[in-house]
Amino acid sequence: MQIFRTGETRSSSSMNDLQKLLFPRANVRGETVSIASELEHALEHQALPLAVRRLAGEAAAAALLAAAALRFDGALQLQIDGDGPVRLLVVEVKPASRFRIMAQLRSSAREIDDNATLRELVNAGGRGRCALILDMRGRTREQAPYQGIVPLEAETLSAALEEYFRRSEQIETVIRVAADGLSAGGVMLQKLPETGGKLPEDYDPEGWSRLKMFADTVKSRELLTLEPAEVNRRLFWEESPLVTGEEKPAFVCSCSEERFREILRSVGREEAESILKDEGKITLTCRFCGRSMTFDRLDVEALFAGADGKAEA
Repeated sequence: MQIFRTGETRSSSSMNDLQKLLFPRANVRGETVSIASELEHALEHQALPLAVRRLAGEAAAAALLAAAALRFDGALQLQIDGDGPVRLLVVEVKPASRFRIMAQLRSSAREIDDNATLRELVNAGGRGRCALILDMRGRTREQAPYQGIVPLEAETLSAALEEYFRRSEQIETVIRVAADGLSAGGVMLQKLPETGGKLPEDYDPEGWSRLKMFADTVKSRELLTLEPAEVNRRLFWEESPLVTGEEKPAFVCSCSEERFREILRSVGREEAESILKDEGKITLTCRFCGRSMTFDRLDVEALFAGADGKAEA
């Protein structure tokens, strides 16, 4: 199927799309993503400064691109940690582009400038790291997840991830991401390895260089306001790529009202009543997405109605 298709470009506020491409003659694969309303959902319960929201958006776009390229059955985590005001940033992507985001600031973090750079946010003292963790579904306890780590030496997240793929995966990669705190987008190209020492009969040795040049022309505004199909049409229309897949990225966290209730049951009635006596209420917060649920005395009494007061799993 060719990349070209008709239709109006949608508003950036509703764009949550990912498109996968294959450039057969150049022996290159590509992915392009846009997230807007789902990014807002992922961050709505986390009170983050604008610069951190922007970094979280860039990381989410990059993680979705990497997960789409790897095509494995399990969860991918992009982790960024360092010694700046952002202690830890994690984006987890599960099959079908389901993702969630966690950003933790240091308790000592002061007011963060809206235009703070990656280095200022994470790598102030030069100890920042970027890791990709692949946790295969169904692995045993004896099987550790695959983990690749590189120092966070680059000035941008795109450059850091390009360096990661060069060092850890030995794959030539181009990544361009953009975020403005409300939406994010990105495009990634990877040069495929030779399969069995063979290349396509019509292999174009200049294809990779040409595609990199096209990718370098993409503007942040395009990544933030255009759906992936339109971005790809503008960048690569001369190359006639094949569309190999399309997905709808969606924010999904494992927390839920029932999960919060299960956690409170596990605390036990006696401890719950002790907290109520001291605090007047019990508030549980998902450490990943920041969503909270508050229980008052009536809620606790209803939760433990008929229980014997012992901790329940």
